[in-house]
Amino acid sequence: MTTCIICRFGTELDDVAVAGAGGRCVCLRCYARETETARPMPKSLRREVTAALADVQFA
Repeated sequence: MTTCIICRFGTELDDVAVAGAGGRCVCLRCYARETETARPMPKSLRREVTAALADVQFA
């Protein structure tokens, strides 16, 4: 796990936009915010994801 140099949260490798040395990175969320390329999730997709997660049985 790496740490975002902007938000300081731990970031999984698949959520890294820009990797750096020493376990440092810029996460996708911060990258999108700083470059003004963030796009909101459509409400219909959010409802579908919420419904799918509600159907998942956690052991």
